[in-house]
Amino acid sequence: MRIKIFLIFIYFAFALQFSFAETLKGGTTFDAIPKGFFGTWRVISKMQHSNNPSKFNKLSVDIWNLSGAANVLVLENAITGAKSSIQIESKNGDFDGKTLKFQRVKEEKSGKYKYIQRESPEFVLDNNVFKGFDTFIIEKYEDNKLISKDVVKYVVIGQKISGESKINEW
Repeated sequence: MRIKIFLIFIYFAFALQFSFAETLKGGTTFDAIPKGFFGTWRVISKMQHSNNPSKFNKLSVDIWNLSGAANVLVLENAITGAKSSIQIESKNGDFDGKTLKFQRVKEEKSGKYKYIQRESPEFVLDNNVFKGFDTFIIEKYEDNKLISKDVVKYVVIGQKISGESKINEW
């Protein structure tokens, strides 16, 4: 399996800012990671909307390397050096060979606060370009009571720089 890509795409822009070299679990709507997602990508993420726009980047440009084996997607951000692995677990057989959709959840404690980060990327591959959205939610709890919830949705576009389908074009 090749990809693990675009969650990773923006998980890529944001999740990588919060997590380094850890294995996360997610669910996807297909049995295999589409091989076309593997490779090196130039990824642009632009904020579509947010309830707290001052907390999030309005625009980011990154270089991602997506690789993997079996059901593990590895995302490396060439600019920041961040690396994350995500275990993809199939939920059903709706595999179309072009769609990557999964969810990531991460909990952290910092002093008396607990933070829950949720990310839901969804990308569609069209030859050497993928397009989609990534929704990122950060909830802050004190004594198990929600005290804040910040939400951002990004439009994400990736253009393959190198990888299997690029090489096959020669």
